[in-house]
Amino acid sequence: PGGLPPPAVRPAVRPPAPGGGGGGGEASHSDCVPLFYYINGDLRDHFYTTNFKELEGGKLHYKFMGVMTGVYATYKSGTVPVYRYYNNFDHDHVYTTNYKKWGKGGSYRTPDGEHGYTYEGVAFYIYKYPRQGANPIYAFVDPKNGNKVFSMNSKVAGPHSDNFRLQGTIGYGGCTPSANDGLGLTHPGGGAAAMGGGPPAHGGGAPPAGRP
Repeated sequence: PGGLPPPAVRPAVRPPAPGGGGGGGEASHSDCVPLFYYINGDLRDHFYTTNFKELEGGKLHYKFMGVMTGVYATYKSGTVPVYRYYNNFDHDHVYTTNYKKWGKGGSYRTPDGEHGYTYEGVAFYIYKYPRQGANPIYAFVDPKNGNKVFSMNSKVAGPHSDNFRLQGTIGYGGCTPSANDGLGLTHPGGGAAAMGGGPPAHGGGAPPAGRP
């Protein structure tokens, strides 16, 4: 209903070679950007992006929930990419670190439309192992359809995810974006708010005009 977000957060590229070893050291704050979080209550679709211009303060039936945490816009040693896929038939976004499973995606045509998931590129990067100053990002999964959502709280998946179950940790985020980004993060890790460190007061605020 009301259209869909424009595809491709980043150019669709193959994943970089694995970098970095285990954890250790402090999380870098260079190239750190806010991870904006949206929910479409009609479609029950959770949408994450580092590009505020995609949905801005909320549009196309997507409600802006705020900033979930700080992540990286580009690859850094020790990080792994989180890939984004989109199913145009079910209007569902999927985020995963498992490129081997999803690959380039794929769809097939049926009398009632296209089915399958289209690869939209790398959405963002997070640390694979713990780092000082970084917090766990938890994945919750719907046992009925395998749909997955993220949270900074291991006990709360968030709105429109009552039946989701904790799957585990997908990585670590929480670097601090620029103090001038206008988002008012209260501390590294996403701020103290409902959902346990997720969107600061479910507001976060929008960046000043002209910033992504």
